[in-house]
Amino acid sequence: MRKLDTRRRGDQAKVALLDSIASGRFPDGFLPSEERLAEELGVSRGTVREALRSLEEEGVVSRLRGVGTRINHHVVRTTSLSRIVGFYDLIREAGYEPRIEWTKIREAPASAEIARRLGRPEGTPLLLIERLFLADGNPAVHLVEQVPAGEVERPFDAADVPDSIFAFAEEFCRSPIDHTVVEITAVGAAGEILEPLGLAEGDPLLRLLETHYSAGNEPLISSVIDVAARFLRFTVVRKRM
Repeated sequence: MRKLDTRRRGDQAKVALLDSIASGRFPDGFLPSEERLAEELGVSRGTVREALRSLEEEGVVSRLRGVGTRINHHVVRTTSLSRIVGFYDLIREAGYEPRIEWTKIREAPASAEIARRLGRPEGTPLLLIERLFLADGNPAVHLVEQVPAGEVERPFDAADVPDSIFAFAEEFCRSPIDHTVVEITAVGAAGEILEPLGLAEGDPLLRLLETHYSAGNEPLISSVIDVAARFLRFTVVRKRM
């Protein structure tokens, strides 16, 4: 596995472990020891332990005393929203080849609803990042990231925007995203969303309204995401604590 840099190592270790699990690197169904994982990733055992604890909370692994860390492959194969990961990776994890078809950036004032979500005055200047994601060449996800202009610390253009809003916040905003609250609704396709997703009036859509927060519980960014249901369906693992 690739060694990690020094920023947010716990999160990076978790992603690296998930990638290795998904690629079938551990055919016996168990992860190596914490010591060996720490050596391969170039991090401390404490960082590995943090990543494993998070994976256990999500049901991806089970840690069994005297047995080891077992991989729950039936959970790995699902598309879960419980992890901080962008839609490029979620499309890939669902078994499709992801591609970003286009990225558009524009400015707009915050509507009353978006201002409420972000805890800002109505009319607050926003930078809107609109993107279309493809799955095996087919339109799958249309999203609009609504970023208060005051959160952005340095200029960027469409070519600079990373695959996910989480990486964008790390690189361009004053605070990284610590956690996200997602509201999921089922809607019938209508209006401006029909063309980019290639849908007919009334076709089923999953609409995700995401609010991204800092570690201090401050709302940073709001997202409106429309998902073609034929490509992505989401699961939640409920685990007894």
